[in-house]
Amino acid sequence: MKKILIAGLGSIGAEIASAFYSKFEITCIDHGRYFDVIKQKLPEINLIKSDIHEKGLIKKLAKDSDIIYYLVDTGGVIDCINDPTKFYEINTIKFSNLVKELNSFDIHFFLLSSVFVYPNSQNCTEETKPKPETLYGKLRLKQEQILESNNIKSTILRVSNIFGYGNFVKVGNSGAIEKFIENIFSDKQITLHANGNQLVDYLYKNDLIFYLKNLVSESPGEIYNISTGKLQKIINIAEIISNTGKNLYQKNIRIKISNKNQIYPSSPLASSAKIIKKTHHNPSLNFNEKIQNMMDTYLQYER
Repeated sequence: MKKILIAGLGSIGAEIASAFYSKFEITCIDHGRYFDVIKQKLPEINLIKSDIHEKGLIKKLAKDSDIIYYLVDTGGVIDCINDPTKFYEINTIKFSNLVKELNSFDIHFFLLSSVFVYPNSQNCTEETKPKPETLYGKLRLKQEQILESNNIKSTILRVSNIFGYGNFVKVGNSGAIEKFIENIFSDKQITLHANGNQLVDYLYKNDLIFYLKNLVSESPGEIYNISTGKLQKIINIAEIISNTGKNLYQKNIRIKISNKNQIYPSSPLASSAKIIKKTHHNPSLNFNEKIQNMMDTYLQYER
């Protein structure tokens, strides 16, 4: 049985652990906030409460691992704008030190990078030269380069924004969609901290997990865009959630734009043709249906 090490047990890490739980021996290292919830559903999972960047720890754990999924809190576009020093250290200095400790191991490293490594243009493929226009994109590209310069056997997944609950409703940091839904059922207004016109590619979490399950036994050395290839304005997403709340759940929640002059970067449009060809799976595009399903799930969880 292959052994998987998951570094970072947030929303995506927990879902990966659940997806591979029955066929792999899973070890997760994290701060431990969600260990009790995860242990209830995955009782045989091996959980270690620590910091993956602790000197010598990754070397110790790598001895008994075949695959690593690196999902440490790398921040996002806005996080890197608000606290560039913190996320520079996490994404470059700490990551570089960790990777150097893996030099002597025959291990398959899965890095969930970002479509933000591309320039803000249309139909970026894996052959498009990375030219990030945000600090976040530059830091994620630097991680890819660190893996390459240290000759780590890796698969690079350039992922768009992920949404959806999966098996765990309140594990990990909530994204914008999850926050909007929580606001609906908490009777709080939905607040957009910019003008809402930034374009985002939202991929359903179940699609990400499908692709990961298909790639887990493949040889390293590939780069894949993991996206829908469809962009939506964040203001339109907020309106869909607000209208669904009003029409189906009798929740009349308004949307507030806190700063109409603030402009946030849009996501590059990345083509998912390569991963679709590899797995014969098209990502879900029925966005409104997924939102309604998420709202139903949230209500069931709260009850």
